[in-house]
Amino acid sequence: MKLRKRIRNPEALEDAKRLMQAGADTEIVLVFLRDRECDQADCIYAVEDLYGKRFPEAKSLVIHSKAWSDRYETDTRLREAVREAVKQLSADRSPDIPDVSIEGEDEQN
Repeated sequence: MKLRKRIRNPEALEDAKRLMQAGADTEIVLVFLRDRECDQADCIYAVEDLYGKRFPEAKSLVIHSKAWSDRYETDTRLREAVREAVKQLSADRSPDIPDVSIEGEDEQN
């Protein structure tokens, strides 16, 4: 499996760092990164690097930001659809499918 680069646009990250150092708030930095064609994952990694946030906090900050607000409902529906599909697959108890646990849900055994 080929993994993507953590930061795919290092020039945008460096420019975002300069913006941050000049006093721009997080929303401005996220809008800037999005305008530079960074996706949500790029922004999450950038928040980790620029602000020293851990991944869960960086992800929450990005997905709840004004900069990405137009994607929130669609992305939430997608995550829920994937979660439901994984639950259905794991309920089949096929030996070909590994055991799956979904974070934040009670185990039902």
